[in-house]
Amino acid sequence: MQRFAQGTAQVKSSGKLSAVCFASRFSGRQVLRKIRAASLLLSVLLFPAAPGAAQEWLLRLHAARAAAVMPDWQKASQVLMTGIDGNTSFSPYLYRHFDGVVPGAVLLFGYNIGDTAEQVRAFLADCASAFRNIGTPAPVVFAIDHEGGDVYRTGRLTTRLPSARTVASTMTVREAEDLYAQAGKELFSLGIRLNLAPVAECPPEDASFLGSRVFSPDPGKTAAYAAAAVRGFQSAGVLCAVKHFPGNAGNDPHASVAVVDVPPAECRERYFAPFYAVLRGQPAAVLVSHTVFSAVDNVPFCLSAKGVTGILKGEMGFSGLVLTDDISMEALAAAGWPETKAAVAAIAAGCDMILTSSTDIRAITGALCARAAEDPVFRIRLEEAAANVLFFKQRAALLSYGAETHVR
Repeated sequence: MQRFAQGTAQVKSSGKLSAVCFASRFSGRQVLRKIRAASLLLSVLLFPAAPGAAQEWLLRLHAARAAAVMPDWQKASQVLMTGIDGNTSFSPYLYRHFDGVVPGAVLLFGYNIGDTAEQVRAFLADCASAFRNIGTPAPVVFAIDHEGGDVYRTGRLTTRLPSARTVASTMTVREAEDLYAQAGKELFSLGIRLNLAPVAECPPEDASFLGSRVFSPDPGKTAAYAAAAVRGFQSAGVLCAVKHFPGNAGNDPHASVAVVDVPPAECRERYFAPFYAVLRGQPAAVLVSHTVFSAVDNVPFCLSAKGVTGILKGEMGFSGLVLTDDISMEALAAAGWPETKAAVAAIAAGCDMILTSSTDIRAITGALCARAAEDPVFRIRLEEAAANVLFFKQRAALLSYGAETHVR
């Protein structure tokens, strides 16, 4: 199978200590599950702030219960996003490739897109059927990069989107939202439910390889148009993963280690600020970068608990799905983070889904399971990540608990 092309608040030490103590004092996994479920239920009963919030907590409770009964190998598979070969049918050899490792999501590329919309729909339906036959606890999410401009995978099957920079310089925010809503309808009709877009970062104009993929060098303008993209796509039923939080350096992480060495104040004003604004629009997911932000930590951001758990989930209050950029990129490998090591570190840091272009997906899930077997705190974190993936699938209307499950 070919290799797929693309891809300062600290965590309080007392919080880490309490998690370790908790795991050591309550060794029974059933006790842990019941406590987590009870906590979720009490939140609904004691703090019914709004019908929408109560409904979300109940959905999360269902997802947590479902994840709790999964064996570790299924949890490790659910937190994986990988690629797939073909564009007409699920090839026989893929049954062997995915046996016991059905991923939570599949990222599509141009070579997966057939000549007609009917062919794409038939291909995705065949893949979904094959994954059910192999055995999976939940439907697979089909995702794509649909930014516009140079990042455009669907060919003639959808309306050609202009680049982010062109949109921000030629359209009003409302016109942009309408444009992305129409694009979302087209993706939805093909069976695609997740768009790894928009790019919401705002690097200095002279220090980015992203070029026209960035809406504007102005943080406020970038935030306005990125938020419009989220509203547009999600109104059509295609959920968004805004990226690449908190940003990239000037060099391409596909090719080399990336470092942003700026003071904390600039880090917040230039890099965090656009995402703060976009997150208010409740994007379903955030894709985090491999860049080292020296003001935050000395490791790539996607592997940093200070960054992912402390800032994104803690300080910024993001409760949706957090996924990595492709962990097979050189930005991680050259810094001493091979795929298996990076996957374990990313989940431990607070990420919920691992994107990889590696074909050795068993090595990655095996590393996650091995760590879970020896570390009860990591096992809890892996279960939480799997639950977040299942909640995302409920939000994407791919999964409804109480209906028939997909477990073989």
